[in-house]
Amino acid sequence: MLVASTVLTSCYKDKGNYVYHTINDLMATTTSDTFRIMRLDTLKINPEIKGLDPGRVRFEWRVDPVPDPAEPLGIGKLVVLSRDKNIHEQITLPAGSMYYHLDLVMIDTVTNVSYFKRMFLQVTTAFQVGWMLLEQDGGGHMDIGFITPENKIFHNIYSAANPEKPLPATTFKLVSLSNVGLLGSMTLAFYDNEGYNLDNTTFEVMGKYSSVFYSPPAVIQPQMMYKPSIFSYGPYTVSGGKVYAMNAVFTGKLFGAAFTQPDGQGYKVAPYVAGGLSYGGIFFDQLNHRFIYDGGGTSTALKTFPAGGGMAFDLNNVNKKMLTMKAGMGWDLWPDNWYAIFKNEGDDSCFLYTINANGNLTNTPVAAAKQPILNSPDIQRSVDYLFSSTVKQMYYAYDSKLYVYDMAANQSRVIYTFPAGETITAIQMQNNTVTVATYNGSAGGGTVYDLPLSSTGDIDGNMYTRKSTGFEKIITLTYKVG
Repeated sequence: MLVASTVLTSCYKDKGNYVYHTINDLMATTTSDTFRIMRLDTLKINPEIKGLDPGRVRFEWRVDPVPDPAEPLGIGKLVVLSRDKNIHEQITLPAGSMYYHLDLVMIDTVTNVSYFKRMFLQVTTAFQVGWMLLEQDGGGHMDIGFITPENKIFHNIYSAANPEKPLPATTFKLVSLSNVGLLGSMTLAFYDNEGYNLDNTTFEVMGKYSSVFYSPPAVIQPQMMYKPSIFSYGPYTVSGGKVYAMNAVFTGKLFGAAFTQPDGQGYKVAPYVAGGLSYGGIFFDQLNHRFIYDGGGTSTALKTFPAGGGMAFDLNNVNKKMLTMKAGMGWDLWPDNWYAIFKNEGDDSCFLYTINANGNLTNTPVAAAKQPILNSPDIQRSVDYLFSSTVKQMYYAYDSKLYVYDMAANQSRVIYTFPAGETITAIQMQNNTVTVATYNGSAGGGTVYDLPLSSTGDIDGNMYTRKSTGFEKIITLTYKVG
């Protein structure tokens, strides 16, 4: 029986009727592969479809990953924006610095074969990228202004979003951080004994500074929040002289407990941090006039540097007042060095210290260099200090004059003087351009200038490229990055 069955099976002929369809090889062409749109505006894309028979195709415009409130720690969800060939939809997706994947899916209704065109979509708001300005009017009232890259000017955006919650008169600092792990971007306003965590797109108050901790700091006095390099988990924040960190790379969305002291002497750090490959964060302990560090990784214990090591200065004995510490030469996410400006407690003498956060304690010293700053008028009175990432130069400002300090020559020179009656109130640097805020003492007398730098460190063409007027007194300038 087995043999007969085998023979019968081998002789069977398939007489079924089959319908064969030609593969509908589809391709979509669009004007661009990257699109940027303001939230609540309408996204319009009219693709050109090429293939055997575009008429038998159905379409889906898919976007991902979209944050899912039901799973805040999830990877996001996929959303179908439209099922029309040409998309013409108002975009209500959350705005941010990241780009969504935007896929046009073409499904052959005969063969059920799908074809994809991958594009990218960034959703922004008017306040996504640009200069945030902390303004103070003649009555002492504080508010936030904004200048977009297209030179659109907005005033009173904080009070418009928070009419029942005035910005405190003691507000002194605006903070913008992008790509903070799971949090995405953060925008904050610091005042004397608290701060506000602001919505990144509307500037509406989302909570207090103390609410971004598992437990509020013992002393709520926000001073700094910053991520110094790609090698630190961060960001770090300093409150009341104590250091806190957020493990935002993985699941952390809140700051932990204060870092413990390195010894029995306690610590109180200046509101600055340097970081690099060798050290997660380097701080200056103002209480004991020494540099200390966190050791990197997930450590929450501060450490002291060992004595000696053939360095340019003693990391454990800098008996001066720190005025600033900022990134110097190199890539902004991984600087080659950091510069610190110190001032003698008893006189106006200032000093430049160079820190190599990528160094060690032997052949590449952390304490890389030190020199007194000479021939530099009013340097101790500067509103701020800026450092070039390409040449060894520093910029500072006092009264109506902007100076450049040449580190090699150890002297400064005036590179721009603003009109009589205009006093410089804030300076910042972005994309090799120095942005300067001035004030003439009258209502609406605040002005912002963009001054591009040449290869010599001077103002290119000795002229500003943008001048924005009509502001109140600008206390701080902060570039919002996403």
